[in-house]
Amino acid sequence: MLHKISFIILIYASLTACTNQRLDWDPDNYTVAVGDTLYSIAWRYEIDHRDLAKWNHLSPPFIIHPGERLFTNERDSLQADRLKAESNPPQQNKPIEITVGRGDTLYSLSRENDITVSELAAINGLKKPYVINPGQTLRLTRKLQLAPVRSVAQAVPIRPIPAATSGTTILKTDTNRKVSWQWPIKGKLLARFNKNESNAKGIDIAGSEGKLVIAAASGKVVYSGNGLISYGNLVIIKHSRSYLSAYAYNKKLLVKEGEIVKAGQKIAELGKTGAEKVKLHFEIRRNGKPVDPLRYLPRS
Repeated sequence: MLHKISFIILIYASLTACTNQRLDWDPDNYTVAVGDTLYSIAWRYEIDHRDLAKWNHLSPPFIIHPGERLFTNERDSLQADRLKAESNPPQQNKPIEITVGRGDTLYSLSRENDITVSELAAINGLKKPYVINPGQTLRLTRKLQLAPVRSVAQAVPIRPIPAATSGTTILKTDTNRKVSWQWPIKGKLLARFNKNESNAKGIDIAGSEGKLVIAAASGKVVYSGNGLISYGNLVIIKHSRSYLSAYAYNKKLLVKEGEIVKAGQKIAELGKTGAEKVKLHFEIRRNGKPVDPLRYLPRS
């Protein structure tokens, strides 16, 4: 009897593992896991992060949460929007206030009421992490503030307010600026790009363990972790509206998500996490699609 129970438990565990694996990869939608970013998910599916954001009605800074389901194609996104519109016909008298229920979050309420999280938070004076409580009343629209009526004689000319200046340089990665590339490490080329092979979306460069990996161009770190299968310790940098680069198999990551890095800055130490031997796997993607890095890197 004991052996039979153990066998049943083993089968159940196997089925559960298979289920979890299916949730990790789905041809139509994806369940957000801990450590995911919009960019890492877009990288996994080889799609432009802007499309992924549009299909899921996300706006910068593209905040996502573990357990959320994201559409990875436009067809399913449009179908979901159509079904939502059919089940929720427009109301002439849309409520201006809602009451928070048990289990509600600002994110769930924003989706239910067709308003962005940032707008809902701003209207109600909420700051991150946006804590709300059952029974609390939230406004969906801003209160109208009527300005005092002035005569023409009392009117005061409006002067433009000068923009605030700062000594901090902000890299504009949402523009299509020209990207100047350099090699992330110097070493022997082990493998070339081949768009027809799943494991050759970039190039492999040899090097000794612990060797410093540098940013191939200036940009913003949009992923730093080891959540993408077969990439090991991975850094993804956004350089412009169109270009991203990735650095895989590292021993140690030296930068965090959100950091602005300069071309040539140290971002990782060379290793072999996710690989059979020490090497750097380097990729460049244009509008979400892998391109041959050798077409962009200077000739050595």
